[in-house]
Amino acid sequence: MALAAEVGRGTLRPMLIRLSDPSFVDDLCAHFRDSGFTAERRGSRTIEVGRGDAPTPEQEEREIDLHLRVWRATNPGVIVFIDR
Repeated sequence: MALAAEVGRGTLRPMLIRLSDPSFVDDLCAHFRDSGFTAERRGSRTIEVGRGDAPTPEQEEREIDLHLRVWRATNPGVIVFIDR
């Protein structure tokens, strides 16, 4: 399933998020899915997250960032690397 979709002026593209601890990957995927995002595991420590219904790529990125901040607040020991 492709997560990227063309909308309006720009192209939405999924964001890759890599975690320092692979045991948290499924929890982070569930966190995003529960909020209406697409989230797929892309390796032992990496997930691909998208928000296909965001009106612009900038809005998609803001929504992903916001939800990632919430998750990080409840999992402070996990280091997160983002590929934009």
